[in-house]
Amino acid sequence: MPRAAILNSRQSKTPICKDEWVVNTVGAVVHATEINGWDIVSSVGMFTWDLVTWLAGSSRTTLDLVVPRSMGSDGNEIKQSVIRDFALNPDRVRWHFIDVPPANLESKKWWPWRDHVVLSLADIILPVSIRPGGALEELIFGGDVLARFDHQFDAGSYDPESHHLRELVDATRLTAEIQNWGSDWLIHWTRTCHGPWPGETKAEFFKDFMEWRDDYCRSGFRTLLRILRERLIRASSWRIGDKQAMVAFTELSPVESIPLMRWRPRWSNWAFEPYGIAIRRDLAETLGIRPVRYVPASEWRRVPPEEKPFTHSVGKNDPIWPTEREWRCAGDLNLGAIPTEALRIIVRDQEESIRAQELLNAPVYSFMM
Repeated sequence: MPRAAILNSRQSKTPICKDEWVVNTVGAVVHATEINGWDIVSSVGMFTWDLVTWLAGSSRTTLDLVVPRSMGSDGNEIKQSVIRDFALNPDRVRWHFIDVPPANLESKKWWPWRDHVVLSLADIILPVSIRPGGALEELIFGGDVLARFDHQFDAGSYDPESHHLRELVDATRLTAEIQNWGSDWLIHWTRTCHGPWPGETKAEFFKDFMEWRDDYCRSGFRTLLRILRERLIRASSWRIGDKQAMVAFTELSPVESIPLMRWRPRWSNWAFEPYGIAIRRDLAETLGIRPVRYVPASEWRRVPPEEKPFTHSVGKNDPIWPTEREWRCAGDLNLGAIPTEALRIIVRDQEESIRAQELLNAPVYSFMM
């Protein structure tokens, strides 16, 4: 059976399903699998590859998957992880491993070799959205590719549009309730999640992704709605000392927090967005939520292991961290065990407050009218 590779360069981290490259990718997968019965060559680890893998995995085609494995391992662990994450039929997957040093498994160093292997396996190549002058274009048109090309799904241009929230808060339109917030609350702010939420599979994420046409399915507001729906704030180990999963809070008021809602180009994301859950401070302390201690990088090694999750190393390029006046909770936080009078919900505007109120019967505060 011929094998088809559907190719996209890296796109925005916050796409929506009606973006041209997504529509054309879906069309290319249907054309290859349902109309022609071809197998699909794909991979994992980047949104564009993950989408093709999930789309093809829901069909009756066979997937040739190019994935990394740690040198010296048999690859069984990554097999089980990918099958579970994408809800694949293991009998319809052929595995092609790239052996990489363990330290490089989470890096991008194996990506060029992945692209090379995918192209070498493919009999038909369907380009969709390729960045001019990029590594993938050079590889495709370098003269060594023997597969035939089918350009009918080519988007014709490379335009990775971002669907982030553009304007967070207009400080001239603040409500009185936000301005008169008080000082006895700790706030957990949400932000847009690039890809699945913590604890969510790729299959669950992409199913939701295909249902939301007009905004990004894991925006800061949708993240807040998930928290309210589950009555749970899920912990994350991102940028936490000793990699222990924590839930972060700030003792700053909403107005004091506005200057810290900064765009961070390094991560293509806002530091946080105007969506949050507040807990009364005295109750939070009974739940083991503690203030973070900030130390110079030179002192980090001397911090006891049990204290590292509640300590933050401040380097020369981290001026924002101490100003956040952060508190942390170890592990997930169950909101269902907290009285609603000890909770507050924060949203960007009053239209959003209606939806939030439907999910949790606690006071809702809007930044703007």
